[in-house]
Amino acid sequence: MDIKKIQQTLSQLAEVNEQLISLADDIWLDIDPRDNESIAAGAQFLQNYNQSTEQLSQAAAAIEQQLSQYFQQNSESLQPIIEQGSDDSQKNQRMIKELDRSKAYSLRDNFTFKRPYGFVLNGIAYTQITTWKAIYLKVLDILHSAEPNKFAALVTEQRFISSRGNPLFAHQKEKLRVAHALPAGFYTEVNMSANTIKDALIQVLEYFSIDESNMKIYLREDRDA
Repeated sequence: MDIKKIQQTLSQLAEVNEQLISLADDIWLDIDPRDNESIAAGAQFLQNYNQSTEQLSQAAAAIEQQLSQYFQQNSESLQPIIEQGSDDSQKNQRMIKELDRSKAYSLRDNFTFKRPYGFVLNGIAYTQITTWKAIYLKVLDILHSAEPNKFAALVTEQRFISSRGNPLFAHQKEKLRVAHALPAGFYTEVNMSANTIKDALIQVLEYFSIDESNMKIYLREDRDA
C-alpha cells in the first residue's frame, strides 16, 4: 500500500471535517437574535449538529489510529509532509518569496471555509499544508522545540481553560472531545473550526511572548486563483 495514498485520504477526511465544523459558525451567525423561535430552533439544531461533527472527528481519529497500527507507522508519518525552510536560509527565502505571490493574512482575519497552504512564523516558512489542524500542531511542535520547559506548563495554565471548564490541553485525553497526543506527554483538543484554531494560536503565541504579527497565513484559494 502506498503511504502517500493514505496521507491524501486522511488529509481529505480532515479537510471535510474542518469544513463541517466551520459550518456551525456560519449557521450561528444566521440566527436572528431578536427572534426567540429562531434562537430556540437554531440552538437545538446546533447542539445536535455539534454532537454529530464531534462523532465524525472521533471516527476520523480512530481510523487514523487503526491505519497507523495496521501499517506499523506512527501517526505523524501518515500525515502529509510539511516543507519548511528552517534548516536552509536560501531555501527559506525562496519559500517566502513563493508564498508572497499570494496575499498574507493575519490571525485576526476570518478563515471560515478557507483552506490553508502555508504560514510564516518568526521569519521561517512552512508550506504544503492542507488543514488548520496541521498548522496548529506544527506551531505547537515549533514552540515545544524552542522552549520545552515553558511548553510543559501549558497544561496547567488557567488561560487555556474556558469559562465552561473545557481545557485546550490535558493530561487525560478523556477530558477533551477529540484529543491529539503531543510530544510533551499530554494532549490537546483538535475538534476545532478554523477560526477557533486561530484564536487558540493567538493565545498560545501570547503565552510564549510572541507577537501575533510575527505569524502570517497563506491560503490555498489564493494560489489556485
